Amino acid sequence: MSKNPRPASTPATETSLELTEIQIWPVRDPDASRIKAMASLTFNGTIRVNGCRLIDGAKGMFVSFPAERKQGTEDWVSFVHPVSREANDRIQEKVVGRYREILTAAV
Repeated sequence: MSKNPRPASTPATETSLELTEIQIWPVRDPDASRIKAMASLTFNGTIRVNGCRLIDGAKGMFVSFPAERKQGTEDWVSFVHPVSREANDRIQEKVVGRYREILTAAV
C-alpha cells in the first residue's frame, strides 16, 4: 500500500457558487502590458481569490486566475480555477463587465 493514497472522490452536489464581490485595481499604464488590471474575487461572501489578472488577449479581455511557473520549466501550476465552462463563462462575464464599468466611470 502506498504511503500517500489518493483520496477517494466525493460525488459533486449541486450548489450555487455566486460571485458576491469584485475588487478591481487597474494598472497605472495599461498600454505598457497586456495586463490591464488586478482583481480579487469573493464567492458567497466566504471564499476570496486574490491575484487574478485581467488580460487583453488575442481573442479579447479575459480573467487569468492565480498560478505560478513550475520551477525549471515553462509549465504553469494553477492555484484555483473554475472546473466547468459554464462557471468560467459566468465569472469572465461579470469581472470583465465590472472592469468596463470602472473604465467608463473614469472618463
